[in-house]
Amino acid sequence: MKIARNIILLFLGISLSQCKSFVDGVNVNPNQFTDAPPELIIGQVEIAVVMLNESQPARFAGIFTDQFTGFDRQFLAYDSYNVISGDFDDTWTNIYSSGIAQARIVQEKADKNLVLKGRAQIMEAILAGEATALYGDVPYVQSCKPLEFPNPKYDAQKDVLAAVQTLLDQAIQNVGTTTASGALFTASNATWAEIAHTLKARYYLIAKDYANARTQALIGISKVNGGLHSLHTDVTGQKNLFYQFGIEQRGGYMTVTRSHLRKLITGERARLLATPGDANRGEVYFDREELNYFDNGYFAVNAPFPIVNWYENQLILAEAQARTGNTTAAVTAFNNVRDRLAVVYGGSFPRTTATGDLLIRHILEEKYVTMIGSLQVYHDIRRTANAIGIPVKLSTSKLIPQRFIYPQVEKNANTSFPGFVDIFVQTPVNK
Repeated sequence: MKIARNIILLFLGISLSQCKSFVDGVNVNPNQFTDAPPELIIGQVEIAVVMLNESQPARFAGIFTDQFTGFDRQFLAYDSYNVISGDFDDTWTNIYSSGIAQARIVQEKADKNLVLKGRAQIMEAILAGEATALYGDVPYVQSCKPLEFPNPKYDAQKDVLAAVQTLLDQAIQNVGTTTASGALFTASNATWAEIAHTLKARYYLIAKDYANARTQALIGISKVNGGLHSLHTDVTGQKNLFYQFGIEQRGGYMTVTRSHLRKLITGERARLLATPGDANRGEVYFDREELNYFDNGYFAVNAPFPIVNWYENQLILAEAQARTGNTTAAVTAFNNVRDRLAVVYGGSFPRTTATGDLLIRHILEEKYVTMIGSLQVYHDIRRTANAIGIPVKLSTSKLIPQRFIYPQVEKNANTSFPGFVDIFVQTPVNK
């Protein structure tokens, strides 16, 4: 019986092979790609980075830090820090499936194109760095390797931040002195290496390693128009993501009504360093109780949005200098920002002469105001135990939310899931 069965299988195989030429290609869809060159895949990675910095994560961070106000529907609940794990599903999927996994494919495919490989490493570093800053311990070493590690373990936050630094070191070697560019970013005066150094400074700052943050910021983005800004136009699919949300998708859900940031800029609440020029800046940021989505507004349909830029680099440098005892250098870096703001917005942005803790708070408050909508503001408030006194919106809590909570999709798919952690539990680096 066994021999007969084998003969039947042999003839069946021959028969199928004979028929192959008649059906070959019938079920092949030429529009369904099974592979793509790394030069195309990098675009997907960059989209993931833009979405991380400009969509739902930025909205949550802005609400938690009282830059924005959740005003309607589920956003009214968000304003009271009432979130569920499913609210963070899309962010997690964007970081890992759309972002890190694709970045690693680019690195594998672009082995001979070192600049492209370095760009992918920089994008992965942003995605991983923000993931661990937002969530705490996260899968990283074993992540995005489903065949080898179907249930990737969670790595300690400090270890992920260290891995990000290593990845950025590799990227710096690969990109050399190439000017930063990409289809999804505006023209830049910075090199990819400068951007990577500023990112190293950012993630050292998050880890509270101020000495290394200072070292990296000194060789980071050096030109005012340098940095990495998302490119937007009024063409469908290329519009500013804040604009899409506030005008085309969920008008009125998120405003600046009663927000701390708006009160600082309008003078309803006194700034630590009086800033008359905020009256001009406020016209660019806000349209009364809404974000300014109109022409020349900060959130206009074609307005670029900073992923990392000169302002961040200078303010990291200022804080790191201050915390490592270099007061004069800290004041200089801070006043460089104030001088530039006076040029951009007009009006008066007085310089500081402060020292010590007051100087650090001047720096932190200016970063809070200048980097509107940025995840970095959320990281700063948690890292410094809310040193600049952002109002806590929930009367039953003494803290703003200290983390994004792990998503439902991760609980459902990964047996290494450590369990949900309350939104008010500090991440390890902030304890």
